[in-house]
Amino acid sequence: HFAQRTRFTGQGKMTVAMHAHGVAPVARLPATRRSTTRHAPSSQTSAFVGKAMEKVHITGRRQKYLGLSVKAVQTLPAHGLSPGEAFKNFTRPHTILGTIISTSSVTLMAWQFGHALELFGLMIAGKHWATAVAAAVLMNVSIVGINQVYDKKLDRVNKPYLPMANGAYSSDTGLSVVALSTAGSFAIGIWSGSSALMWALVISLTLGIVYSVDYPGLRWKKSPVLAATCVLFVRAVIVQLGFFAHALGRPLTDFNFPPNLWCAIGFMAIYGIVIALFKDLPDIEGDTKQNVRTLGVRLGPSFVFNLCLALLTVAYGTAGFASVANAVSATSRVVGGIHAVVIVVLLAGSRHVDVSSSDSLYDYYITFIWKAFYLEYFLLPFVCFA
Repeated sequence: HFAQRTRFTGQGKMTVAMHAHGVAPVARLPATRRSTTRHAPSSQTSAFVGKAMEKVHITGRRQKYLGLSVKAVQTLPAHGLSPGEAFKNFTRPHTILGTIISTSSVTLMAWQFGHALELFGLMIAGKHWATAVAAAVLMNVSIVGINQVYDKKLDRVNKPYLPMANGAYSSDTGLSVVALSTAGSFAIGIWSGSSALMWALVISLTLGIVYSVDYPGLRWKKSPVLAATCVLFVRAVIVQLGFFAHALGRPLTDFNFPPNLWCAIGFMAIYGIVIALFKDLPDIEGDTKQNVRTLGVRLGPSFVFNLCLALLTVAYGTAGFASVANAVSATSRVVGGIHAVVIVVLLAGSRHVDVSSSDSLYDYYITFIWKAFYLEYFLLPFVCFA
Protein backbone atom coordinates (compact mmCIF):
# COMPACT_ATOMS: atom_id res chain seq x y z
CA HIS A 1 0.00 0.00 0.00
CA PHE A 2 2.86 2.36 -0.61
CA ALA A 3 3.39 4.59 -3.58
CA GLN A 4 6.93 5.75 -4.17
CA ARG A 5 8.12 8.68 -6.22
CA THR A 6 11.70 9.56 -7.04
CA ARG A 7 12.81 12.97 -8.25
CA PHE A 8 16.26 14.22 -9.19
CA THR A 9 17.00 17.91 -8.91
CA GLY A 10 19.42 19.87 -11.09
CA GLN A 11 22.00 19.71 -8.32
CA GLY A 12 22.07 15.91 -8.53
CA LYS A 13 20.20 15.39 -5.28
CA MET A 14 17.75 12.58 -4.90
CA THR A 15 14.46 12.93 -3.09
CA VAL A 16 12.45 9.88 -2.22
CA ALA A 17 8.88 10.53 -1.15
CA MET A 18 6.92 7.67 0.32
CA HIS A 19 3.24 7.79 1.15
CA ALA A 20 1.27 5.40 3.29
CA HIS A 21 -2.30 4.60 2.30
CA GLY A 22 -4.54 7.38 3.48
CA VAL A 23 -1.75 9.82 4.33
CA ALA A 24 -1.46 13.05 2.39
CA PRO A 25 1.80 13.72 0.55
CA VAL A 26 4.38 15.54 2.60
CA ALA A 27 5.74 18.88 1.47
CA ARG A 28 9.18 18.98 -0.13
CA LEU A 29 11.85 19.99 2.36
CA PRO A 30 15.45 21.15 1.84
CA ALA A 31 17.76 18.20 1.28
CA THR A 32 19.74 17.76 4.47
CA ARG A 33 20.71 14.82 6.61
CA ARG A 34 18.08 15.75 9.18
CA SER A 35 15.20 16.61 6.88
CA THR A 36 12.43 14.43 8.28
CA THR A 37 8.67 14.77 8.48
CA ARG A 38 6.62 12.21 10.37
CA HIS A 39 2.92 11.41 10.18
CA ALA A 40 0.80 9.07 12.19
CA PRO A 41 0.90 5.69 10.45
CA SER A 42 -2.22 3.83 9.48
CA SER A 43 -3.14 0.53 11.08
CA GLN A 44 -1.76 -1.25 8.02
CA THR A 45 1.74 0.10 8.36
CA SER A 46 4.40 -1.59 10.43
CA ALA A 47 5.74 -0.26 13.70
CA PHE A 48 8.87 0.58 11.78
CA VAL A 49 6.98 3.09 9.63
CA GLY A 50 5.83 4.96 12.69
CA LYS A 51 9.43 5.47 13.75
CA ALA A 52 11.01 6.00 10.37
CA MET A 53 11.01 9.00 8.10
CA GLU A 54 8.04 9.61 5.84
CA LYS A 55 10.35 11.52 3.58
CA VAL A 56 14.05 10.90 3.12
CA HIS A 57 16.51 13.24 1.43
CA ILE A 58 19.90 11.85 0.53
CA THR A 59 22.37 13.45 -1.80
CA GLY A 60 24.53 11.41 -4.14
CA ARG A 61 27.64 12.39 -2.18
CA ARG A 62 26.19 11.17 1.11
CA GLN A 63 25.03 7.72 0.02
CA LYS A 64 28.49 6.19 0.32
CA TYR A 65 28.87 7.57 3.85
CA LEU A 66 25.47 6.52 5.12
CA GLY A 67 25.77 3.04 3.65
CA LEU A 68 22.37 3.35 1.94
CA SER A 69 21.88 2.38 -1.66
CA VAL A 70 19.22 4.07 -3.80
CA LYS A 71 17.24 0.84 -3.80
CA ALA A 72 17.43 0.55 -0.02
CA VAL A 73 16.22 4.10 0.47
CA GLN A 74 13.37 3.71 -1.99
CA THR A 75 12.00 0.72 -0.08
CA LEU A 76 12.86 2.01 3.39
CA PRO A 77 9.40 2.39 4.97
CA ALA A 78 7.77 -0.59 3.33
CA HIS A 79 10.40 -3.19 3.98
CA GLY A 80 13.09 -1.55 6.07
CA LEU A 81 16.78 -1.96 5.32
CA SER A 82 18.09 -5.28 4.13
CA PRO A 83 19.77 -7.28 6.92
CA GLY A 84 23.15 -6.61 5.36
CA GLU A 85 22.60 -2.86 5.07
CA ALA A 86 21.24 -2.65 8.63
CA PHE A 87 24.18 -4.57 10.08
CA LYS A 88 26.65 -2.50 8.08
CA ASN A 89 25.20 0.75 9.41
CA PHE A 90 25.08 -0.64 12.95
CA THR A 91 28.79 -1.47 12.94
CA ARG A 92 29.85 2.06 11.76
CA PRO A 93 32.34 0.95 9.05
CA HIS A 94 34.55 4.05 9.24
CA THR A 95 35.37 3.25 12.88
CA ILE A 96 36.09 -0.40 12.03
CA LEU A 97 38.51 0.67 9.30
CA GLY A 98 40.19 3.01 11.79
CA THR A 99 40.52 0.15 14.29
CA ILE A 100 42.06 -2.20 11.72
CA ILE A 101 44.55 0.39 10.48
CA SER A 102 45.56 1.61 13.94
CA THR A 103 45.98 -1.90 15.36
CA SER A 104 48.04 -2.98 12.35
CA SER A 105 50.20 0.15 12.52
CA VAL A 106 50.98 -0.26 16.22
CA THR A 107 51.75 -3.95 15.64
CA LEU A 108 54.20 -3.05 12.88
CA MET A 109 55.91 -0.51 15.16
CA ALA A 110 56.27 -3.19 17.83
CA TRP A 111 57.76 -5.63 15.32
CA GLN A 112 60.32 -3.03 14.31
CA PHE A 113 61.20 -2.22 17.92
CA GLY A 114 61.30 -5.74 19.32
CA HIS A 115 62.49 -7.58 16.21
CA ALA A 116 59.44 -9.78 16.62
CA LEU A 117 59.79 -11.50 13.27
CA GLU A 118 63.29 -12.63 14.22
CA LEU A 119 62.29 -13.72 17.73
CA PHE A 120 58.92 -15.36 17.08
CA GLY A 121 58.92 -16.15 13.38
CA LEU A 122 56.30 -15.10 10.88
CA MET A 123 53.59 -17.53 12.03
CA ILE A 124 53.56 -16.49 15.70
CA ALA A 125 53.93 -12.79 14.90
CA GLY A 126 51.10 -13.11 12.39
CA LYS A 127 48.95 -14.81 15.02
CA HIS A 128 49.54 -11.89 17.40
CA TRP A 129 48.44 -9.45 14.70
CA ALA A 130 45.37 -11.48 13.68
CA THR A 131 44.12 -11.94 17.26
CA ALA A 132 44.62 -8.24 17.99
CA VAL A 133 42.70 -7.12 14.89
CA ALA A 134 39.85 -9.62 15.34
CA ALA A 135 39.37 -8.86 19.03
CA ALA A 136 39.61 -5.10 18.47
CA VAL A 137 37.07 -5.10 15.62
CA LEU A 138 34.54 -7.10 17.64
CA MET A 139 35.01 -4.80 20.63
CA ASN A 140 34.58 -1.80 18.32
CA VAL A 141 31.21 -3.20 17.17
CA SER A 142 30.22 -3.72 20.80
CA ILE A 143 31.10 -0.16 21.83
CA VAL A 144 29.38 1.59 18.90
CA GLY A 145 26.40 -0.72 19.43
CA ILE A 146 26.06 0.27 23.08
CA ASN A 147 26.11 3.90 22.01
CA GLN A 148 23.31 3.36 19.50
CA VAL A 149 21.12 1.49 22.00
CA TYR A 150 21.19 4.45 24.37
CA ASP A 151 21.15 7.14 21.67
CA LYS A 152 17.97 6.13 19.85
CA LYS A 153 16.15 9.40 20.56
CA LEU A 154 19.17 11.47 19.55
CA ASP A 155 19.79 9.46 16.41
CA ARG A 156 16.21 9.81 15.17
CA VAL A 157 17.18 13.44 14.59
CA ASN A 158 20.94 13.22 14.11
CA LYS A 159 21.44 9.89 12.33
CA PRO A 160 18.10 8.51 11.10
CA TYR A 161 19.90 6.07 8.80
CA LEU A 162 21.13 4.01 11.78
CA PRO A 163 19.09 0.82 12.34
CA MET A 164 18.36 1.51 16.03
CA ALA A 165 17.00 4.95 15.14
CA ASN A 166 14.82 3.98 12.18
CA GLY A 167 13.44 0.79 13.70
CA ALA A 168 15.28 -1.76 11.55
CA TYR A 169 16.79 -3.06 14.81
CA SER A 170 14.89 -3.38 18.06
CA SER A 171 16.66 -2.82 21.37
CA ASP A 172 16.80 -6.60 21.88
CA THR A 173 18.44 -7.06 18.48
CA GLY A 174 20.98 -4.34 19.15
CA LEU A 175 21.82 -5.74 22.59
CA SER A 176 22.14 -9.24 21.12
CA VAL A 177 24.72 -8.02 18.59
CA VAL A 178 26.54 -6.21 21.40
CA ALA A 179 26.55 -9.33 23.60
CA LEU A 180 27.80 -11.61 20.84
CA SER A 181 30.50 -9.15 19.78
CA THR A 182 31.68 -8.71 23.37
CA ALA A 183 31.74 -12.44 24.00
CA GLY A 184 33.64 -13.05 20.77
CA SER A 185 36.18 -10.35 21.56
CA PHE A 186 36.83 -11.67 25.07
CA ALA A 187 37.01 -15.25 23.81
CA ILE A 188 39.75 -14.28 21.35
CA GLY A 189 41.57 -12.34 24.07
CA ILE A 190 41.48 -15.29 26.48
CA TRP A 191 42.52 -17.74 23.77
CA SER A 192 45.50 -15.54 22.87
CA GLY A 193 46.83 -15.78 26.42
CA SER A 194 47.85 -12.13 26.27
CA SER A 195 47.25 -10.09 29.42
CA ALA A 196 48.02 -6.88 27.51
CA LEU A 197 45.29 -7.61 24.95
CA MET A 198 42.76 -8.49 27.66
CA TRP A 199 43.50 -5.28 29.55
CA ALA A 200 43.04 -3.27 26.36
CA LEU A 201 39.68 -4.94 25.68
CA VAL A 202 38.36 -4.62 29.23
CA ILE A 203 39.34 -0.97 29.60
CA SER A 204 37.93 -0.10 26.16
CA LEU A 205 34.58 -1.74 26.99
CA THR A 206 34.46 -0.05 30.40
CA LEU A 207 34.99 3.38 28.86
CA GLY A 208 32.41 2.60 26.17
CA ILE A 209 29.87 1.79 28.88
CA VAL A 210 30.51 4.86 31.02
CA TYR A 211 30.42 7.02 27.88
CA SER A 212 27.03 5.84 26.60
CA VAL A 213 24.90 4.08 29.25
CA ASP A 214 22.18 6.29 30.70
CA TYR A 215 22.56 5.48 34.39
CA PRO A 216 23.41 7.65 37.42
CA GLY A 217 27.11 8.45 37.39
CA LEU A 218 27.51 7.29 33.80
CA ARG A 219 26.54 8.82 30.43
CA TRP A 220 29.83 10.73 30.30
CA LYS A 221 29.04 11.94 26.78
CA LYS A 222 26.96 14.70 28.39
CA SER A 223 30.17 16.29 29.67
CA PRO A 224 32.59 17.64 27.05
CA VAL A 225 35.58 16.96 29.31
CA LEU A 226 34.60 13.41 30.26
CA ALA A 227 33.56 12.57 26.71
CA ALA A 228 36.88 13.77 25.31
CA THR A 229 38.72 11.85 28.04
CA CYS A 230 37.06 8.59 26.99
CA VAL A 231 37.92 8.98 23.31
CA LEU A 232 41.41 10.29 24.04
CA PHE A 233 42.26 7.47 26.46
CA VAL A 234 41.14 4.73 24.09
CA ARG A 235 42.62 6.18 20.89
CA ALA A 236 45.83 7.60 22.35
CA VAL A 237 46.74 5.28 25.23
CA ILE A 238 44.97 1.93 25.15
CA VAL A 239 45.42 1.29 21.44
CA GLN A 240 49.11 2.21 21.53
CA LEU A 241 50.15 0.49 24.76
CA GLY A 242 47.85 -2.52 24.72
CA PHE A 243 48.45 -3.63 21.16
CA PHE A 244 52.14 -2.69 21.22
CA ALA A 245 52.73 -4.90 24.27
CA HIS A 246 50.56 -7.67 22.81
CA ALA A 247 52.61 -7.70 19.60
CA LEU A 248 55.78 -8.05 21.70
CA GLY A 249 54.24 -10.85 23.78
CA ARG A 250 54.75 -8.88 26.99
CA PRO A 251 52.59 -7.48 29.83
CA LEU A 252 51.01 -4.06 29.40
CA THR A 253 53.93 -1.85 30.49
CA ASP A 254 56.80 -4.35 30.60
CA PHE A 255 58.93 -2.71 27.92
CA ASN A 256 60.89 0.46 27.22
CA PHE A 257 58.88 2.94 25.21
CA PRO A 258 60.59 3.69 21.88
CA PRO A 259 60.48 7.29 20.59
CA ASN A 260 58.00 6.56 17.81
CA LEU A 261 55.55 5.09 20.34
CA TRP A 262 55.75 8.30 22.38
CA CYS A 263 55.17 10.20 19.14
CA ALA A 264 52.08 8.07 18.44
CA ILE A 265 50.69 8.61 21.95
CA GLY A 266 51.25 12.38 21.83
CA PHE A 267 49.85 12.85 18.34
CA MET A 268 46.81 10.64 18.92
CA ALA A 269 46.09 12.34 22.23
CA ILE A 270 45.47 15.55 20.31
CA TYR A 271 43.69 13.76 17.48
CA GLY A 272 41.47 11.95 19.99
CA ILE A 273 40.33 15.31 21.35
CA VAL A 274 39.61 16.52 17.81
CA ILE A 275 37.49 13.46 17.03
CA ALA A 276 35.65 13.74 20.35
CA LEU A 277 34.76 17.39 19.70
CA PHE A 278 34.15 17.27 15.96
CA LYS A 279 31.92 14.21 15.87
CA ASP A 280 29.26 16.10 17.84
CA LEU A 281 29.15 19.13 15.55
CA PRO A 282 26.76 17.63 12.96
CA ASP A 283 24.51 16.47 15.84
CA ILE A 284 23.88 19.77 17.59
CA GLU A 285 20.16 19.84 16.79
CA GLY A 286 19.40 16.47 18.37
CA ASP A 287 21.80 17.06 21.26
CA THR A 288 20.07 20.34 22.05
CA LYS A 289 16.62 18.71 22.06
CA GLN A 290 17.80 15.93 24.37
CA ASN A 291 19.76 18.31 26.64
CA VAL A 292 23.14 16.73 25.84
CA ARG A 293 25.43 19.66 26.54
CA THR A 294 28.32 18.98 24.18
CA LEU A 295 30.90 21.69 23.63
CA GLY A 296 29.27 22.47 20.28
CA VAL A 297 25.95 23.05 22.02
CA ARG A 298 27.56 25.21 24.69
CA LEU A 299 29.89 27.35 22.57
CA GLY A 300 28.50 26.98 19.06
CA PRO A 301 29.77 25.06 16.01
CA SER A 302 31.98 27.85 14.69
CA PHE A 303 34.08 28.07 17.87
CA VAL A 304 34.52 24.29 18.17
CA PHE A 305 35.28 23.94 14.46
CA ASN A 306 38.07 26.52 14.67
CA LEU A 307 39.34 24.95 17.90
CA CYS A 308 39.65 21.59 16.16
CA LEU A 309 41.56 23.19 13.28
CA ALA A 310 43.94 24.83 15.77
CA LEU A 311 44.56 21.50 17.52
CA LEU A 312 45.21 19.76 14.20
CA THR A 313 47.66 22.50 13.23
CA VAL A 314 49.57 22.00 16.49
CA ALA A 315 49.61 18.21 16.08
CA TYR A 316 50.75 18.18 12.46
CA GLY A 317 53.14 21.09 12.88
CA THR A 318 54.85 19.44 15.85
CA ALA A 319 54.99 16.01 14.19
CA GLY A 320 56.36 17.44 10.96
CA PHE A 321 59.02 19.50 12.72
CA ALA A 322 60.09 16.61 14.95
CA SER A 323 60.30 14.22 12.00
CA VAL A 324 62.58 16.55 10.05
CA ALA A 325 64.66 17.96 12.91
CA ASN A 326 65.42 14.64 14.63
CA ALA A 327 65.34 12.33 11.64
CA VAL A 328 68.02 9.72 11.13
CA SER A 329 66.88 8.71 7.67
CA ALA A 330 65.55 10.24 4.47
CA THR A 331 62.31 8.31 4.99
CA SER A 332 61.59 10.15 8.21
CA ARG A 333 62.17 13.49 6.47
CA VAL A 334 59.70 12.49 3.77
CA VAL A 335 57.20 11.63 6.50
CA GLY A 336 57.72 15.09 7.97
CA GLY A 337 57.01 16.64 4.58
CA ILE A 338 53.84 14.59 4.23
CA HIS A 339 52.64 15.94 7.59
CA ALA A 340 53.05 19.45 6.22
CA VAL A 341 51.05 18.58 3.10
CA VAL A 342 48.26 16.97 5.14
CA ILE A 343 47.67 20.01 7.36
CA VAL A 344 47.62 22.26 4.29
CA VAL A 345 44.96 20.03 2.73
CA LEU A 346 42.94 19.97 5.97
CA LEU A 347 43.00 23.76 6.27
CA ALA A 348 42.21 24.26 2.58
CA GLY A 349 39.24 21.89 2.83
CA SER A 350 37.96 23.70 5.91
CA ARG A 351 37.46 26.88 3.89
CA HIS A 352 34.59 25.24 2.02
CA VAL A 353 32.73 24.11 5.15
CA ASP A 354 29.46 25.76 6.11
CA VAL A 355 29.43 25.44 9.90
CA SER A 356 25.67 26.02 9.97
CA SER A 357 25.10 22.93 7.80
CA SER A 358 25.01 19.48 9.35
CA ASP A 359 25.75 17.89 5.98
CA SER A 360 28.76 20.11 5.35
CA LEU A 361 30.24 19.39 8.77
CA TYR A 362 29.63 15.66 8.45
CA ASP A 363 31.19 15.51 5.00
CA TYR A 364 34.32 17.27 6.25
CA TYR A 365 34.45 14.95 9.27
CA ILE A 366 34.37 11.79 7.13
CA THR A 367 36.26 13.04 4.08
CA PHE A 368 39.07 14.92 5.84
CA ILE A 369 39.27 14.17 9.58
CA TRP A 370 38.93 10.39 9.37
CA LYS A 371 40.98 9.94 6.21
CA ALA A 372 43.80 11.98 7.72
CA PHE A 373 43.49 9.76 10.80
CA TYR A 374 43.94 6.66 8.63
CA LEU A 375 46.92 8.20 6.85
CA GLU A 376 48.66 9.05 10.12
CA TYR A 377 48.71 5.43 11.18
CA PHE A 378 50.23 4.52 7.83
CA LEU A 379 52.98 7.07 8.50
CA LEU A 380 53.83 6.29 12.15
CA PRO A 381 55.83 3.10 11.51
CA PHE A 382 58.17 5.09 9.26
CA VAL A 383 58.97 7.78 11.85
CA CYS A 384 62.48 7.11 13.15
CA PHE A 385 64.48 9.10 15.70
CA ALA A 386 68.04 8.85 16.91
